[in-house]
Amino acid sequence: MGYGPDPNAVIARLRSIRARAVRGNHDQAMLTPQVLDWFNPDAAAAARWTASVLSGANRRYLSDLPLNGRIGPHRCVHGSPRKPYLWEYILEESQAMDILSRLGSRLCFFGHTHLPRVFTDKGEWVPPLLPETDWIALPDSALVNPGSVGQPRDGHPDASCAVVDLERHAVQFRRVPYDIPTTQAKIVAAGLPEVEAARLAYGR
Repeated sequence: MGYGPDPNAVIARLRSIRARAVRGNHDQAMLTPQVLDWFNPDAAAAARWTASVLSGANRRYLSDLPLNGRIGPHRCVHGSPRKPYLWEYILEESQAMDILSRLGSRLCFFGHTHLPRVFTDKGEWVPPLLPETDWIALPDSALVNPGSVGQPRDGHPDASCAVVDLERHAVQFRRVPYDIPTTQAKIVAAGLPEVEAARLAYGR
């Protein structure tokens, strides 16, 4: 929420399939404008545009999203399981190790960095840039980031996502191409910062 040209359509799609979701920093910015003080100028401008076109029903949808989600014993957060309200970026191995030591025997799925990653007590694993990776076995405790569908930042423009098999305790990362020029044109036509269109071609 906050970078693309179709916020209402995206939320409508999520609602139609009853997607389970948690609230992120851009979602929170739709509800608490003070959060924009943490954003860079282009991201803040894009978020203000999004807030101006968001329907009342979709704003209520965002307000109802939890900061923490659960799937059985496992956790889902936007930033970090220890302080999701600070929207912590999990980027360093030492930082991830500290979180894992508190997580216990469960998985935690997170986002925020837009970078597909797995952190375990063995360190950081970065999935190769393939349409589909092999299924990767996960240990009892792991942090899993599927990357970003709308704005990947690992230098590859295809949408990034992951499929998780909780019974097998395994994850598969996927990259999905989409019509980037059309999305870029819609961003520019909406009056959003042009940098948000340009960066889609570079996955940055």
